[in-house]
Amino acid sequence: MANGHKRGVQGEGKLSEKKVIAVKDWTCAMSDELGRVALMINPTDGEPVLVLMTIFQAAKMGRELQSPKRAS
Repeated sequence: MANGHKRGVQGEGKLSEKKVIAVKDWTCAMSDELGRVALMINPTDGEPVLVLMTIFQAAKMGRELQSPKRAS
């Protein structure tokens, strides 16, 4: 995902709308206060995107990044 690779990012509150962005870098951390994983994505253009997800969603994303499926 880092180094300018493209990855689909879902729009805020719009589950059916997906957007592909070029990513400059990203960071990920566990938020003890929220009990969620916080993913900060810095795109090459535009403002940073903050994504909050459960640990299960983060684990699923990690598995998908290890063996990505090809887009049709």
